[in-house]
Amino acid sequence: KVAQMEGAKYLAHGATGKGNDQVRFEMCAIALDASLKTIAPWRDPEFLEKFKGRVDLLAYAAANNIPVDATPKAPYSLDANLYHTSYESGMLENPMTGPPKDIFRMTVDPGGTVYLTV
Repeated sequence: KVAQMEGAKYLAHGATGKGNDQVRFEMCAIALDASLKTIAPWRDPEFLEKFKGRVDLLAYAAANNIPVDATPKAPYSLDANLYHTSYESGMLENPMTGPPKDIFRMTVDPGGTVYLTV
């Protein structure tokens, strides 16, 4: 609705190319207004050449005074809303790596990491 009111021709999202977020964003946008073109930086070769990963993005944000929650010390992304907080990337991509102690925001550390052998 806002895109139509503003006369927008493009819709951009920051979903990476490895999750289903990009599909949900783009399918919803098409359902609402099929004339909008999608800009998806993580599928753009020029963007990928300039930003190899999170370290490059954090450096860009710092150089341009763009506030972000991620830091080189905790290089994971965080998505928080009223119902939950989810984290991804960095060391969290390895299922054998437990969460760092400072990651808990809406809950508390359960007292230690438990590893299961499957």
